[in-house]
Amino acid sequence: MRFLRFNFNHPIKGKACLMQLLTVNPVIKNIVVDSKLSNLVEIPIHDCRCGKWRIILDWDHDGRVFTHQEDFEVLKKRRVLL
Repeated sequence: MRFLRFNFNHPIKGKACLMQLLTVNPVIKNIVVDSKLSNLVEIPIHDCRCGKWRIILDWDHDGRVFTHQEDFEVLKKRRVLL
């Protein structure tokens, strides 16, 4: 998995915060998100370390503020031997 994908009912513009969980020195990444004219938001996670993470999406639409929070896990990449 290289992206977290979120499909909304409307275009969004806001921010995403990725936080590594259950670690002594957690990594925190802040990303500006803008779905432009589509309803799809893709958050890159290809450079995230293995382990448990939390994403918090914040955006506003029609004068209202929204937040979505979800935990996910990045697993060890498998090597393919040819």
